[in-house]
Amino acid sequence: MKPSILLLLAGISIYVQPVSSQLVTDSVKNIKMKEITVFGDFPTALSMPNVVVDKSTLESSSFFTPADALQNETGLSIAHDGIWSTSINIRGFSEQRILEMVDGDRIQTATEHSGPMSTIDMNTIEKIEVIKGASSVLYGTGAMGGVVNYVTKTPDYSSVFQTKGNVGTEFNTVNNLWANFANLQFTTNQWYIGLNGSFRTAQNTMTPGGILSNSQFHDASWGIKAGIMYSPNHEFKANYQHFEGWDIGIPGGRTFPETAVARYTGIARNQMVGEYVISNINENLRQINVKAYTQNISRNVELKPADPSIIMLPGSLNKTSGAKIITDWDFDYEKHLVLGAEGWLRDAKTIRLTEKNSADTLLTVTGDLPSPNAKMYDAGIFALYSYKIIPEKLTIDAGLRFDYIQIVNDTAYNPLFRYTEKGGIKTPVINLTRNPMYVASMHENLNYAAHLDLVYNLTKSQLFTFSLSNSYRAPSIEELFKYINLGASIHEGNVNLKPEQGTFSNLNYTLLGNNFTLKADVFGNYLTNLIREIQTSSISNIWVNQNISKALFLGAELEGKWWINNHFTLLANVSYTHTRDIEANTALPQVPPLNGFASLNYNNKEIGASFSTLWAADQNDIAPNETATAGHAIFNIDAHSTEIDLKNSHLQLYAGVNNLLNTAYFDHLSSTRGVLKLELGRNIYLKVKYGW
Repeated sequence: MKPSILLLLAGISIYVQPVSSQLVTDSVKNIKMKEITVFGDFPTALSMPNVVVDKSTLESSSFFTPADALQNETGLSIAHDGIWSTSINIRGFSEQRILEMVDGDRIQTATEHSGPMSTIDMNTIEKIEVIKGASSVLYGTGAMGGVVNYVTKTPDYSSVFQTKGNVGTEFNTVNNLWANFANLQFTTNQWYIGLNGSFRTAQNTMTPGGILSNSQFHDASWGIKAGIMYSPNHEFKANYQHFEGWDIGIPGGRTFPETAVARYTGIARNQMVGEYVISNINENLRQINVKAYTQNISRNVELKPADPSIIMLPGSLNKTSGAKIITDWDFDYEKHLVLGAEGWLRDAKTIRLTEKNSADTLLTVTGDLPSPNAKMYDAGIFALYSYKIIPEKLTIDAGLRFDYIQIVNDTAYNPLFRYTEKGGIKTPVINLTRNPMYVASMHENLNYAAHLDLVYNLTKSQLFTFSLSNSYRAPSIEELFKYINLGASIHEGNVNLKPEQGTFSNLNYTLLGNNFTLKADVFGNYLTNLIREIQTSSISNIWVNQNISKALFLGAELEGKWWINNHFTLLANVSYTHTRDIEANTALPQVPPLNGFASLNYNNKEIGASFSTLWAADQNDIAPNETATAGHAIFNIDAHSTEIDLKNSHLQLYAGVNNLLNTAYFDHLSSTRGVLKLELGRNIYLKVKYGW
């Protein structure tokens, strides 16, 4: 698509909201201009820029991963390491500066999130909550650039004993994906139990340029949720989720050379949660929430470099356990306070085996550590306060958080061990020279985050919000200690890294008309000690993590929704982010170009349908070693029925075509991630869901 057409689309863009199958009959003026919103576990009144993708949007289209469901939203972009492994980008901040959570529990604070993000069953998600920008005041380290929280479905209590559920199946032509899922609920007025399970298998993906080899995947999951209401004010909730995948191709791994073939031979996530909630304690204390959780992710990778005699087998186990207590206070209509504390521990272990076959059938196996065994401790306290200075006119929100972080690592020797094997007999290598790559050490720091909002209702239909935040991110275990030798390149950590610090600002204007909404955001973020991987010299292929002293992120977003009548709505958005490494005067890596989305939607009592376009302009403002990418526009059609009544049960059908014109395009965020350059081609999908 020509740049002039893209700019014209940007100029006329008006907001995108999730496509709903329900008729729009309420007046827009009835929408509350200021209300308490729950993000994760926090009933916070802070006015952070945010996105909520609801259940109807998740069901009405076909998404291979949870991240895919966010690509149409304002200020959000995704990058692929294949089709299964995806990651999110928020206003130019990539995965290491974004905190990923499931039901308010952090997945892990690691440099690479693309695999773990896909270990969440799409069919269990009720909604996806996203905070755009500084969120450390809520969640501490890892939430510097934003938060993505996947909220899974929870059964409702019922006045009498009820049993209900659904089963479904889905097929996609672009990779012959076959997916099956089931959900079952048992509920009474005092307890509930919810069960879920799924299975998916997919072959290599078709692109407009041909088949993308090594892009297959297979995964399965199951889970259980339970709750019991001891009294109207006391509730206990428990949740267990298990997800596993195998033979998952990674054709676009950033740390893998283009000549390599990599795949997850196995990846699994286990989450266990217990939560106790006491409500309406007195006229001021609305709720006390006490929660404990543990979540672990294991990953085993098979990497075949260009040399056919060598196979590398990296593996890792990341376990994150934590507890938190949150109290929610209302002193009167004008004042709202949240107080709390939390602590968590991440335990990270890695290993890599390198197998080399020689001509005499002798196998040599070497073990080394991509990073030493290490633990990251975090203890934090926080307070969030909202005060209506002039009711219905002016509100001030404020938040403050302090965190103590400690990282302890073991001594790492490389190689760790070496043995030879022939005819089934293993022989250890004697007098192996083991070099200490990192010595045992402890790193400590005390960080704080602050947030301030001024919310001004100019009129009943116009709202201004100015937000100013301080946010931070402690270096991750991998950034401090990694040592990854891929033969063609070496990637090293840096034990002297300092925590990243940033000042974030956002100005929002919201207009609510009789049949339309309009939102505009302008943001500016100034960061110090930004961590980047820097090539040590022009002739070496050694990359080392270093702090950049100053970096700047500037951008704007425009979004709107127009109710044409009771059946048609027009939705659109446009986003732009500009970045700078101030001292080097270069752009920062992994920043999306000017991009947007537009959709025309139709809904009645029997059917819902949409015709949409997702577009991006040229990206020529690039970091060193990045490649410029051309603009593109792809078109999609989605349609679904409302629930078809079958007396004691119901049926719902979904169908659509993604990338309708089979457009060949390069997504900028994926263009630097190994061999993955061309995105998926035309995809026809069909889903059937039967419920009772």
